[in-house]
Order: sequence, then C-alpha cells, then structure tokens
Amino acid sequence: MADHVRKQIRNAVATLLTGLPTAGARVFKSRVYDMQDADLPGLRVYLKDEAVSREGVSQVLARMAELVVECCSKSSSSTDDQIDEMTKEVEATIGANQQAGGAKSITLDRIETDLDGEAEKPRAVARLVFKALYYTYTHTPDQAL
Repeated sequence: MADHVRKQIRNAVATLLTGLPTAGARVFKSRVYDMQDADLPGLRVYLKDEAVSREGVSQVLARMAELVVECCSKSSSSTDDQIDEMTKEVEATIGANQQAGGAKSITLDRIETDLDGEAEKPRAVARLVFKALYYTYTHTPDQAL
C-alpha cells in the first residue's frame, strides 16, 4: 500500500520548495522539528486539519486539508524583508504547481505571522496556510482520484 495522499502531498510540496533561493535545502517535513540557527532561514511543511465529505451517494470522498508552510528566519533588522522574500518564493512555487502530490488544487487561504522565542534565539515565522483539495475513494486513502 502506498502512503496516504496527505503524505504524498506533503512530500511533493517539500520537494518543490527545496532549493528555493532563500531557504535552499533547509526544508523540513515536520511541525515539531526544532529549528536551530544553522537551519535558518528555513521552511517547515506539514498538514493540519482536514475536512472530509462524501460526494453524493458514491464512495468518493472530497478532502480539504490545511497545508502549512512555515517560513522561519533569525530575528534581525532584516527579518521582515527575508520573511517577505521567502513568502513570495513559496507562493509563486506552489501557485505554479497546484496539483502537487495528487491534489486537485492547492490555494493560499491566509498568512499568519509570529515571533517565536522558543528556539536557540528568537526567530520570526510567517505561516502560509493553503487549502489542498483532493479526492479518494472511501477504501483507498492512498490513491488520489
């Protein structure tokens, strides 16, 4: 059995984002990875909540997952500029690849910003929340339709 489509989408998006000018190879597929100074600037990619509904009387499930990409940067005088640049790179890349990993569409829903003081040193975070729409049959969550 293949991976759940959620994981397929997460992996595909992380691969797309690897190598962008600002974050480079510092892309992590985990919401709990504790990013240290050497990991910054960097990205974290993960999925959160997912709404599921049945399409009519069929065995098809419409799934709308929250795909999150966190743009993380060291806190400095240029933090806002770096976060804005990373946000632009992520938006453009996902916007050009809205069917990554079996998704029918991946669209930006909102951007949240925050200052995180839990790391080695304070860092700024821009959280891009996308809506990832995909379909599966009730019995095959590992196969996108």
